[in-house]
Amino acid sequence: MRKVSKLALDRLEDPSVSADGSGVAFTIRDEHGAGVEIACRADDLERFVAYLAGLGGQAAARRADVTPSFFGNTDRVLAEPIQTSDVGLVRGLEDGEVILVARLFGFDLGFTVTRPQLAALHREIERALPRSALVKTDHHHHDH
Repeated sequence: MRKVSKLALDRLEDPSVSADGSGVAFTIRDEHGAGVEIACRADDLERFVAYLAGLGGQAAARRADVTPSFFGNTDRVLAEPIQTSDVGLVRGLEDGEVILVARLFGFDLGFTVTRPQLAALHREIERALPRSALVKTDHHHHDH
């Protein structure tokens, strides 16, 4: 396998999607403008994102900075949010394991969550959303 010289990431540019949506491409550039184009099948993006998230997790663990381990006040989000088209929960393979699944841009990412994290998420949802968004208020049907 041929070794490629290192390119220090400065910015991503030139995004493109094939006419049928099956492929994507973008260019990685360094601070001097040198770049390399990356092209892959759209299906490979899920693996690519999971791979980068795994690297980020390893780096955070080495810095002893894997926070927040539980949800807290999320009113001050520093990162640009990623819009999801759907979110759900599925049972994991182990007893008591729950997987939070988020559909992002047409592919699914799964995150293992613990019961205490789910409870904390529930409390955070109740804190962040108005009660009217959490309670069924269908005035056309009265279930008594």
